Amino acid sequence: MTRPIVPVILAICAAGSAAALDHEFAYAPYVLGAEPGSTAEYHVGVDADVKSKLTDDYRVVADDTTVGIDGRLRAYGIGLSLDTDWALGQSTDYSRPNSDGTFHQNNPGELLRTELKLDWAMEIRDPRDSKIPLLQIIPHLSWITYPNQRDVNDETTGYKNYLKDKQKWLGVDAWWALPIEGVELGLGIEQALSTQWRAFRGGLGGREFIQYNSVDLSFWQLINFGDREYRQFVAGENKSGLNAGVLGGRATLPMMFEDLYGFVQIEASYWLDGDTRDYNRETLNQDNGDVVLSFGINWLPD
Repeated sequence: MTRPIVPVILAICAAGSAAALDHEFAYAPYVLGAEPGSTAEYHVGVDADVKSKLTDDYRVVADDTTVGIDGRLRAYGIGLSLDTDWALGQSTDYSRPNSDGTFHQNNPGELLRTELKLDWAMEIRDPRDSKIPLLQIIPHLSWITYPNQRDVNDETTGYKNYLKDKQKWLGVDAWWALPIEGVELGLGIEQALSTQWRAFRGGLGGREFIQYNSVDLSFWQLINFGDREYRQFVAGENKSGLNAGVLGGRATLPMMFEDLYGFVQIEASYWLDGDTRDYNRETLNQDNGDVVLSFGINWLPD
């Protein structure tokens, strides 16, 4: 929401999956009360990046290099986006054990993750100055699937995999711009629509935007939480509470071609609950803290 800080900052794509609260800026929202033609009505963008690993809710899905290819379109506040992640390196998939006790290996070129999202970004601006945003509200519907994952439930072993096709989320994000230039606070909540998994999750966070010469900087801080149903699948804990704390930053600068920008991004996460950390380590073979480094390009035509 933050003022005239180069369009590429308004099109952040996350290195991982930001559970519940998405720190991405929704460019070209529907501005309530604005005169027709006074605000941007359309936005289109294509992103491509290379990540050091792929995460979902800050659990590692592929612990090797992946490639993300994303596209988004927004018109009159209504947005449609499609994000895909592909294996570039070979990594172990702990959701697919083999009969000999080993695990399936993700192969280069394999489609690991797909997310389709429909939203409506609405923005309220300062009545004293129509150029200054105050609040952005984004109801959304998203569907996330992992084509290479095994089935959701294994009745024989009791294994449950929420990643496969249960991630159908209905939710809303809200970002409030503080009087301090470039600083915003956010809240997001989501409800799973699956008849088998009635989970609820949410997130609190902040984000900051800084322009330094031709370089645009953005930072974000998030804390995620979930109810019993959500945490039982994701963290092995039949209790509600906090999940992961997240810190991230991104630097973006224009490239030699018009409408093309390059970026480098880093995001660190850590699971906050001690019992969850034990479950991750002992049952899922997962680390409790991860750092994801990514770099790529954005194409953002005017």
